[in-house]
Amino acid sequence: MVRVAVAKVSELPDKQPVPRTVGTRALVVVRDGKTVYVCDGVCPHGRWLLSLGAYSNGKLTCRGHGAVYNLATGEGSLNGYPLHIRSYRSEVVGDEVYIYI
Repeated sequence: MVRVAVAKVSELPDKQPVPRTVGTRALVVVRDGKTVYVCDGVCPHGRWLLSLGAYSNGKLTCRGHGAVYNLATGEGSLNGYPLHIRSYRSEVVGDEVYIYI
């Protein structure tokens, strides 16, 4: 695995999804207090950018069709249908947020 910088904590508004890219990977980054979640940034159901969604209590709701994802695990669902996005292990060092890919 390779450690890659994806954001600065100081640039992440609290509880607001922020789009980022690493190479060709679209990601979404959400800071909730001292916790920083980094996940795939595109909903597999309808290809909507998850950074356009709404965050609450560790979950991100896709703006497109309402799929809800647990950002800690990547597990999601839409009307009972299971969905999944990749949740990356993140690490904060100083002001920098890193993920392992």
